[in-house]
Amino acid sequence: MRFHLRNILRWFGATPIRIKLIFTIGLLFFVLMSVLSYVVIRQGQNVLNQRLEETCTMVMRHVSKGIKDDLLLYYRTDIDANSRSLQLGHIRESILSVYNENISGLAYVGVMDRSGTIIAHTNTERLYRKLAPADSAWLMTLETTMVRERGANLEYIHPMFTKRENAEDRRIFLGMAVLGFTQKTIMQPIHEITRTILTATAFIIVLSIIIIFYIARRMTAQIELLGQGLRQVSSGDLSAQIQVLSQDELGRLAMEFNAMIVQLREKLQMQKFVSKLTLQMIRSDSSGERLAGSGQKHEVTVLFSDIRSFSAMTERLGAEEIVKLINIYLDLQARIIEENNGIVDKFMGDQVMALFLGSHQADTAIHAAVEIQRSIREMNKRRRAKGEVTLQVGCGLHIGDAILGHMGSQSRLDYTVIGEVVNLAARLCSMAKPGQIIVPGEMIGSLSGEYPTIHLSAVQVKGRTQAVEIFEVDYDRSMIL
Repeated sequence: MRFHLRNILRWFGATPIRIKLIFTIGLLFFVLMSVLSYVVIRQGQNVLNQRLEETCTMVMRHVSKGIKDDLLLYYRTDIDANSRSLQLGHIRESILSVYNENISGLAYVGVMDRSGTIIAHTNTERLYRKLAPADSAWLMTLETTMVRERGANLEYIHPMFTKRENAEDRRIFLGMAVLGFTQKTIMQPIHEITRTILTATAFIIVLSIIIIFYIARRMTAQIELLGQGLRQVSSGDLSAQIQVLSQDELGRLAMEFNAMIVQLREKLQMQKFVSKLTLQMIRSDSSGERLAGSGQKHEVTVLFSDIRSFSAMTERLGAEEIVKLINIYLDLQARIIEENNGIVDKFMGDQVMALFLGSHQADTAIHAAVEIQRSIREMNKRRRAKGEVTLQVGCGLHIGDAILGHMGSQSRLDYTVIGEVVNLAARLCSMAKPGQIIVPGEMIGSLSGEYPTIHLSAVQVKGRTQAVEIFEVDYDRSMIL
């Protein structure tokens, strides 16, 4: 039994909310209507029985009052048979007059004498029948009206007494008046009321289930739409938009969900304009306590990549073509940088600034620069074959200590890097020719020697008293390792 109950509870727990609501509320409503119907029917039966008793009491009094004197004369021993027959006639006329009143459900009226013999009856076939001795002895002990079922009838038996003269406490038993009512006729109003109530109850229950089904469907439809939206969002689709079906709590929840999706889309779009370095900082310090803090010194490798001869090309192309073209090359470079564990710090027009942190940062930065140049060369071959415009870039790199921190105003901050290493890398990038990668001599010692280098003429850089030795990374020659 306990196992079956557990299975039922498990099944009910896995049932859709719509079915739970319909079943629970429908069952509750059915129980309430059943109890209400039972109470109404029982109350109707009590009222009908009370009215029937009042009717019987009134009829009994009328019968008793009309026949008591005749019964007294009937029992006298000093009258002859004709007089006794006359009294019986009066008694029979009295009960016939009551019977002819057409009282609803009244089947017969009769009178029994003190010996249990029927001396008057509306059905003449029962005249002079005598009760069994046991029934007669039992009925003679009655003090008040008794009701009993007899076949298809309800029989009311009322004992009749008269007081003995000069004896206040002694009564003389005269006989019994009997009224028989047809149960079918008496119970017909109850049956009609019962049918009416049951029909109304069934109608109300069916109507209620339909209404509950509609309400549950509206409620669960909103929940199902929310579930679909959540599944879309969890799969990375932020185009979800939930239809609001109501203005209640579920409807407001759907509106809040839609507002959340809009904010997520906005946040996703905003993230494209924020460097990953800034995002990492925000995620690692969600409390925002470091936003007002000072910067920190880190060893970092900086890579600058700049498109060559782009300014002259802008004069020949329209604005849309320029943006589309430059985005193709910037997207290629950003993907290569990220694949080599680098971080695109910012785009400055047609220039890319990237940072590399951690161990082997110099090598990974060089690998990224080499892959950028090789990938652009391959892409340009395909574009030339199609007659499309091509671009070339120059790269400059440097490694050294720099300050990482929040730069900007109180209302607009950027988490970036500053220092001499950034300035020198930018300067070398501006010097690089199309397809060229230039690094300072200070960085050569940090490289693994995977790519050979070509010594170039030293250059004078603003902020340095001595010329800077620079080298070109020859990524087309064979590896020396």
